Amino acid sequence: VCYGAFIVTDPPPEVPSSTKSIIHLTPNASCPVLGLFGAEDKYPSVDQVAQLDAELTKHSKEHEFHIYEDAGHAFFAVDRPSYRPEAAKDGWEKIWAFFGKYLAS
Repeated sequence: VCYGAFIVTDPPPEVPSSTKSIIHLTPNASCPVLGLFGAEDKYPSVDQVAQLDAELTKHSKEHEFHIYEDAGHAFFAVDRPSYRPEAAKDGWEKIWAFFGKYLAS
């Protein structure tokens, strides 16, 4: 599942989105969470990522977060100017390692 943008707060009124914050769901998280974030992203910002990290840690939820310094929102999207090949390649390596760790039989 890819869930971007509003992990800690709901979108501002000017953003037409039905997306809602997920931070309140952390006590009930039932699977490990992998987060790949761009340091230049505003939604979620590095501070918001830290808030979610702290909440998951508080509830002893297995998670792994990585922040890419020269990347913003949608750095995986090859069809957008925001695409960052190095971050995306490393991100895919992290995804496959995460899958191998948690989904391998």
